[in-house]
Amino acid sequence: MIIDTHFHAFPGKYLERVPEQSANDPRGAGFHAFNHREYLDVIDRYGVDIGVLSNTGGRIEQSGDRTRALELCKILNDEFADAHAKHPRRFKAFARLPMLDMDDALREMERCYGVLGMHGVMLPTNLAGKYLDEPFYEPFWQALAGAGKPLFLHPANAPCQANWNRFSLHQKILWPTDTTLAVSRIVYSGVFDRHPDLKLIAAHLGGMILVYPDRLNWREGKVECKLAPENYFKRIYYDTAGPIRAAFIKLACDTVGAEQILFGSDYPHGRGGRDDQFFPMTLQAMDELDISREDKEKIYYRNAKRLFAFAEG
Repeated sequence: MIIDTHFHAFPGKYLERVPEQSANDPRGAGFHAFNHREYLDVIDRYGVDIGVLSNTGGRIEQSGDRTRALELCKILNDEFADAHAKHPRRFKAFARLPMLDMDDALREMERCYGVLGMHGVMLPTNLAGKYLDEPFYEPFWQALAGAGKPLFLHPANAPCQANWNRFSLHQKILWPTDTTLAVSRIVYSGVFDRHPDLKLIAAHLGGMILVYPDRLNWREGKVECKLAPENYFKRIYYDTAGPIRAAFIKLACDTVGAEQILFGSDYPHGRGGRDDQFFPMTLQAMDELDISREDKEKIYYRNAKRLFAFAEG
């Protein structure tokens, strides 16, 4: 069995209202509207049983328009909930919340969990330049922890993007850097101390977090977390989306344990016009990964079942 936790889709209604999503696609290919049958055909081709739908949605807060942000999030959430309702064994879904106003965000979280039956929240690593450790977002953390469902943090363009535009270095280096920055700020600010049962997923094996644990343990800068930062980094889940080589997945397993790694493909963000390019690359890396069969099963599906509380079968 395989559960893909890093699995994106772009509903047509959303693309109509955010045309810049395709226009700014660094691949130059743009995105096409989410089609249930097409997605099912792709995951069937690669032996994936469940895809947890999400949308990168990094521009939703950029305009500062509270009404528009809520509208865009509702479009995404309704479309993903519809996919789950029609194909409950194949599609699960992360909710996207409008983070310009905490009342809007919490009401939409309640609707997504209580009415739509969604399985977690996905947010970009920064919200129009603001980071989730800022005091403004504390009501969100309280509600998230209370609901017991995971938060998936996905990289987004950061305010300093102009310095990285040449050679598309923003997507190659800045995005993993922003994941490292956002997750580190969450750890250092004591979010895990205030909410010890928090479930957090860091995309793309956490950027640079697992490469520099000793450096990230330094406590300069008035670090607020009670324990050594590494203790918290080991509580976080990391996905294999990348593309990631087997050696890096092995490093992650050796650093935090196979229990904290999730399978992720980053579909449909392939290169050269091939939306499905990352599936074979990720599956090959998993095949080459030098760990036990039991640990591979944890990465492929057992960890996700435990994290999301998916039913057996």
